[in-house]
Amino acid sequence: MAKQKNNKKGFTLIELLVVISIIGFLAVLALVAVTTVRRGARDSLRVNAISAMRKSLELYANDNDGNYPVSAGECVATTGSVGPALLASKALESVMVDPSWPTAVPANVTPGGTVIAPSNSFCYYYFSATSTKDFTVNYYLETDSRAGASGIHVAGPSGEK
Repeated sequence: MAKQKNNKKGFTLIELLVVISIIGFLAVLALVAVTTVRRGARDSLRVNAISAMRKSLELYANDNDGNYPVSAGECVATTGSVGPALLASKALESVMVDPSWPTAVPANVTPGGTVIAPSNSFCYYYFSATSTKDFTVNYYLETDSRAGASGIHVAGPSGEK
């Protein structure tokens, strides 16, 4: 009797399943890391935009006897009262818009862009109706970072309130 040679070449089903599951696990880890980095990048853009907006509002106030644009509350955009006022005064070259606005319109925002109540809206919510000598800009951070904890933040003429 002659010995039979085993000429089978290839991978077993178990080996293939192990490799596929490892690749899937690594893909999930990469996706989570990329998502976290993107949120942090958007938060960084928000903080920089708020800083620039505060400076432009100061320029506007310097040209208008110390008064800021009047608004009962609105998302800063090219429509409304605040964005066009800053553009007309040359305090801004372009209106700063939240990186997630209007791609992710939250439920508390009407289709025209009016915020029903400032909350975790992806817009820069400007308010100065009680006094034109003061203003607040609400903005939302998605992650905890050096810029602050996730959630709603309020900035005014002197910085974070």
